[in-house]
Order: sequence, then structure tokens, then C-alpha cells
Amino acid sequence: MIVVAANPYSGASDNRRRVEVLARELAAGGERPRVVWDARERAATLADRAAMAGCRAVVAAGGDGTVAQVINELPPGTPLAVFPAGTENLFAAAYGFADDPAALVRALAAGRTRALDLGRASVLGKSRFFALMLSAGLDAEVVRRLAEWRAAGVALRRIRRASYVAPLAASLLTYRHPPVHVVAGESTASGAYCVVANAPAYALDLPLAPGARADDGALDWLVFERGSLAALATYSWAVWRGRHLGRDDVRMGRATRLTLDAAAPVPVQADGDPLGTTPVEVDVVPGALTVISAERF
Repeated sequence: MIVVAANPYSGASDNRRRVEVLARELAAGGERPRVVWDARERAATLADRAAMAGCRAVVAAGGDGTVAQVINELPPGTPLAVFPAGTENLFAAAYGFADDPAALVRALAAGRTRALDLGRASVLGKSRFFALMLSAGLDAEVVRRLAEWRAAGVALRRIRRASYVAPLAASLLTYRHPPVHVVAGESTASGAYCVVANAPAYALDLPLAPGARADDGALDWLVFERGSLAALATYSWAVWRGRHLGRDDVRMGRATRLTLDAAAPVPVQADGDPLGTTPVEVDVVPGALTVISAERF
């Protein structure tokens, strides 16, 4: 059996049709697909040992948010594959998963896997895995606002890039950029915006942490010291050009465990989902995720 954990609200508007095509391809390839659209049913299915006993792999059919949710519900050792149907699809791009049902079926049939590290964030005693990156500061405030608006029915449930415009504008007008303090072993840094990366690319495929790898047993961290609209524009341009790591006001390092804290609570997000506020303890869990090796990876 292959469980297809599908998200009807991911960025692509034709998700249901695409997942139906994937299910037909799986069946034609001799697999038994079980498509699950409801989030509560998905969580219950993945937690059901009897139901998962005959499961060869779980396919996350959606965007990075769907991947993040599935990773946190996946039974240990169960292989994950991704059918990209979201806005950014950073995880899929990083590990070679294409919008190609036939290619995914072939990869599942081949059965080759690889182990990836996961980041783990602990806030108020609750832990959550992340595959891409965690951040504290302005972009986490944008994520928080968007999540609140979606829950209140102000924003559409289906996320597109345009969905971030209004919460970004509101955050730029009101966010005060309180400093975040990072302790990573013997290294310390403080700044307006902090990122802990397990993968190199950020939204819009920006090379925020080009040295980050999910198989090196460590997490890369960056701190952007200045907080203002002018600084944000400067940093954004530098990241776009791949020149931010050489700046005097950008600190960076690599660690297996670190702490993010602040004098006043600062919003935190991981893989596009709000996590609450600082303080947050972060560590790496080597080889925690088993991933199907895509054909082009």
C-alpha cells in the first residue's frame, strides 16, 4: 500500500485532478494507493500501526506545508516521497521530486532510499520537526499573521505567493524588529532576524544558506543584525545576489544545538508554520527521515 497524503488547499488549483492521475499511475504500476484528503484522517491513518503495517511509503501530495505536517506524523522508518503541488515546493526541488506521476511511480518501484537529517524545535515543552528551516523575526511574523487570517476566514485557505502580500505589508508597518539572541555552543550573536537552516534555499529559491545540507549532522545558522526597512531592502538584494555571507552585519555558523531567545517574545516559524514565540531550543536529529530517492537526484 502507498498512502497519498493530499492537501486540497495547496497552491495548485487543480490538485484533485493531479492526485487522481497519480493514483491511477500507482494502480497501473501494481501499487495499492490510499488517498487521504482530510488532515484529521491523515493524522489518524499515519498513527494507526495496523493500517500502516503494510505501507511501503507515504507520498505527500502538496507543498512544503504538507510535507512539514506529514514529517511530523510519519511513523519512524516509513519512506517519504513528494508529489509537488504547492506554491514554493522547496523540499521537492531540493531532493529531485518533479510534477511527474510516472517518474514518481518508477522511483517508488525502485525502492532506493536515503536518510536525511531533521531539525527539531522545542517551544514550551512541545517539539516539532522541520526539514527546511526555522526563523525568528519578521518573516515569522508574516507567517503568524497569515495563519491567523486564514483561521478567521479573512484569507483564502489556498496559499499562493500573492497570499503573503497583505500580511507582509501589515508586518512591515507594525513590526519593531526586537533583537534575537542566539547561543550555539561557544558562539553567540544578536540581531533582528535569525535563520536556522537544514537546506540551502529559502522562498523564491533564494540561496539563503548555500552551505546547508541535510546529511551533514549539523544545522547552519545566520543572524542579520540590523532591523529596519532600509536594512531589509539591503539584505534582500544581497541575498538575491548571493553576497550576504560576506557582510560585516551578517553572522553565521554551524551547530548541532542552539538556543534562540529575546527580551520580549519574538515570533518563530518552521517550514512555513507558526511555532509560537521565543525562547526556542533547536537541535539536529541525524538521519531521522527516510526519503525515496527520486530519479533525477
